[in-house]
Amino acid sequence: MKLKNILNLALLLPLCLGQTAQAASVGVAATVQGNEISETKLLKSIGFYLKQRGATVDSINDPKIYEKIRSEVLDQLIGQQLLWNAAQKDNILAKDEDVKSAFDQYQAKFDSPLIFSEKLAESGFDEDSFRDNLKQQLSAKKWLQEKVLDAITVSESEIHDFYLQNLSKFTEKEKVRPRHILTKISPEANEMDMNIAMSRMRAIKQELDSGADFIELAKLKSQDTSAVVGGDLGYVERGSLVESFEEVAFSLAPGETSKIFQSSFGLHIVKLVDKKPQITHSEADMKDQIAAHILKNKAAEAVEKTISSLKQGATIEVNLL
Repeated sequence: MKLKNILNLALLLPLCLGQTAQAASVGVAATVQGNEISETKLLKSIGFYLKQRGATVDSINDPKIYEKIRSEVLDQLIGQQLLWNAAQKDNILAKDEDVKSAFDQYQAKFDSPLIFSEKLAESGFDEDSFRDNLKQQLSAKKWLQEKVLDAITVSESEIHDFYLQNLSKFTEKEKVRPRHILTKISPEANEMDMNIAMSRMRAIKQELDSGADFIELAKLKSQDTSAVVGGDLGYVERGSLVESFEEVAFSLAPGETSKIFQSSFGLHIVKLVDKKPQITHSEADMKDQIAAHILKNKAAEAVEKTISSLKQGATIEVNLL
């Protein structure tokens, strides 16, 4: 289950515990253990959420979609507040120098301190409140690291099992790098048009057999968009080409030029530049990548469970739309 789904589920728990789901204060989106999350903060967070996805509030025409987004973003803010509360309770707080470093990094993204201050104001912050916000975020991250993530490990057997169960992910298919010269002709072309196209290709093939450079000839005479790069199609795997073309391309040896043949695109002459055999990367070579992947998934799951647990033990009041 994804983080947002767990948070959505966790929001229902206060109802089951007999707590009210309606925050009393006007302009308050939710109250978490007595800490208010303002509607203003929620709206700005929704705007940021949509901006990251190339959208705006005005572009959301369906009220149900907006309600869903509002719920998801509010769930995230509630989770952040719970983590900050936990960090304060356990006195696991970000150091002042770490907060300053994070602040300086944000400020450095802007052309001047004035522009930075203006952007902060647009987001409902001044420099002091932004530092406080950074401290909360960094402290929540530090608390998660010390209380949850540091205990996560990946065993050799987990790596081995993952490798065996996902061999296809570590296998690179056989590849070829063909160049081709194309004369376009429809498969339904009449005999006269076909004879004209074939005569053209025979003349090109004769030039090649006489020593003409394939790349230069492709640039001059191929009717494919690849002509500008000398007919080069780059490295392609089996299954990515039309069958008749693929059959010829994979049958050639590097440096070999094919006879004239037909595909659904027209008549071709292919020269094979290179061929790479299928390769399955060893478990030893992929060990670090596999471990990182498993660790990332374990961490995400652990964070989800932790926030869900914090929510179950918290008094959360939510203002409904």
